[in-house]
Amino acid sequence: MVKKDLISYLSYNFGFTKSVSNEVISNIFNEIKDAITRGDIVKIKDFGVFKSKMSNPRVCRDPRTGSRVDVSSKKKILFKVSNSLKRFINS
Repeated sequence: MVKKDLISYLSYNFGFTKSVSNEVISNIFNEIKDAITRGDIVKIKDFGVFKSKMSNPRVCRDPRTGSRVDVSSKKKILFKVSNSLKRFINS
């Protein structure tokens, strides 16, 4: 499923135009992105939790040259599936 499928679903099942459906879906995704960027936790009941976490800086090796490469810390996006969604998928 892609964004276009969600837009079609909203249009067909709720009678919205495609442009209104696109605006609704885009606004929802943008709000989730903004919340994660601010460091907020986004919980969607019966679906899961989105949050961001800073990774620790670390030292890696370049596989071609074997030289050390310092990797700085950065934000990671984490998603944890809700237990109810896990049960639904596995039933």
